[in-house]
Parts: sequence; C-alpha cells; structure tokens
Amino acid sequence: MAYNPNSHPASSAGAPPQHAAPDFNAMLQRSLQQQQQQQAPEPVAEAPANPAAGYGGVYSATPPPQLNPNVLGGGRAGPPQPILPVELPPQAFLTSAMLLDMVDKKVDVLLRDEKEYIGILRSYDQFANLVLTECYERIGALNPAYPEDSAATKWLICDVKLPGIMTVRGENVTICATVDLDREDSPKGVQFAEEKEVRALAASQRAEKKSSDDSRAKLLKKRGIEPGFGMQG
Repeated sequence: MAYNPNSHPASSAGAPPQHAAPDFNAMLQRSLQQQQQQQAPEPVAEAPANPAAGYGGVYSATPPPQLNPNVLGGGRAGPPQPILPVELPPQAFLTSAMLLDMVDKKVDVLLRDEKEYIGILRSYDQFANLVLTECYERIGALNPAYPEDSAATKWLICDVKLPGIMTVRGENVTICATVDLDREDSPKGVQFAEEKEVRALAASQRAEKKSSDDSRAKLLKKRGIEPGFGMQG
C-alpha cells in the first residue's frame, strides 16, 4: 500500500478531524455531549420537609405519634373499644337469629291454627322456617270434669308420634320455646290421656265453638256489624 504524505495523522479518540466540514463537526460535538449527559447520573432533588407527613399535604394537622414505627400500623393509638360484647345472648337479637341458641334442642312450637308440635330443632333459615326431627304432635282438649272435680286438671293431652322430618313455615309460628327436660314428663296443669279420648273431646269442642261463632256472626250481621277475624271457621 502506497504512503500518501498529504494524509493527516489519526486524530485522538473523541476529537473530530480538522478537515471536516464545520456543520459536521458541530453535529458530532452535540452528539458527544448528549451521550455524556445520558451517562452522567442526574442529581436527585431532596423534597422539603413536610410538617404534615403521612397525610400528603391534605390536612394541616400533624400525624399521630409513632408508637412503634417499625411495625405496620404502629402509629395507631390502639384498637377501638368494642361497643358490644363478643358473645351476645339470644335475647339481643330481634330476628330469626334468636333461634341460634335453640338448634339441636327440644322445642315446643305453637302455630296460628292452635296446633302444637314438639321436636328437636335441627335447622332454620332467615324466614324462621323450622326443620324438626323426632317430632310429636300434641293434641289437647278441655277436661269435662274440670272444675267440678278439684283433683282434675283443666286440660287433657296426648302426644302422637310423627314419622320422618317435620317442616314448619315460619309465618305460621306463634310461639317457639325450648322444653324443660326435667319437667317434660309431668307438665303443670295438664294430664296425659288416651289418644282416642282426647281426639273425640277436641273434635266435639271444635264443633261447639264453630256453632257458637256462627250464631254470633249472624247476630252481628243483623245489627249491621261485620264479624271480625276469627269469628268464623
């Protein structure tokens, strides 16, 4: 390769050649300056101290004292005081949650049509629909010997075993209460009798009541008064 004496020696790294055009040299210098600026770390400006740290400057009040800043939530003064006790008695509820304490216990359920069922409450829902197992229907009738016989009780009752599971609609329930297991064999004011006798007395008493209600309703209609709920049927 022939040597050209007019050729210029190689320039140092990073320096533009002298014979280059002025526009090209200026463009190269700008490119080098941009690369240096990108490689150099940018100074981080320190934020001024905020007297309302922790609130983002929204509130002017100072934050609460840090009880334990190393623990998450340590700046809180403490847990709020409970308004109600942890365990509430059944009387504190005003809905079907009152039945919570009666689950798996023997209950006595009185319906609007005066029917009575005794069984173990297994489940319920928000509408107070009840599910009973080992259920009995208690049939009662007025004792015809009462009150002439001082030793006679006012009511004669009998319990009839019902097969399977008993479901009771909550809208038909008048009373639902637990049974005292120590006194269920000898309830106060009643006497156990034969099923046939109690059913016959109950049927005759219902017929008498219906006849009396019909007579009363007719008398009220003659006087221009409509009989109220429960007068008929």
